[in-house]
Amino acid sequence: MKMPILMGGDFSTATSKLAARKARDPAVREFAKLEITEQAAVAEAFGARPGSAGLRPDQAAIVAKLEAANGAMFDMMYIDGQIAGHRELLDLHRRYARGGSDPMARGASLVGVTGIETHLFLLQNIKRQIA
Repeated sequence: MKMPILMGGDFSTATSKLAARKARDPAVREFAKLEITEQAAVAEAFGARPGSAGLRPDQAAIVAKLEAANGAMFDMMYIDGQIAGHRELLDLHRRYARGGSDPMARGASLVGVTGIETHLFLLQNIKRQIA
């Protein structure tokens, strides 16, 4: 049950590292930096090293598309990917908070739900700003 959360975090981190370097819009870059820091903390709370879970094939394909994109198209692709990824992580963290076996990770998921909801709000606002 932990692995999908860790893989989602690794995807968010990988795409955010690209955005911290490539994003045109300052709000996109700032969100990316915040996301990198937060996903590292989640991985540690789940007893993992950030980046250790890897990516699913569909996630790796999105990273490759982002690597090839630039400018406003990159920004929108990144934000859309973050919205989709955060929705997936929200569902995973809600389930882990209810039934996860690791108390430390369950606590991180409980706190994470509110943080993810806040991130979704921020991401929707950034999307409106850059559209």
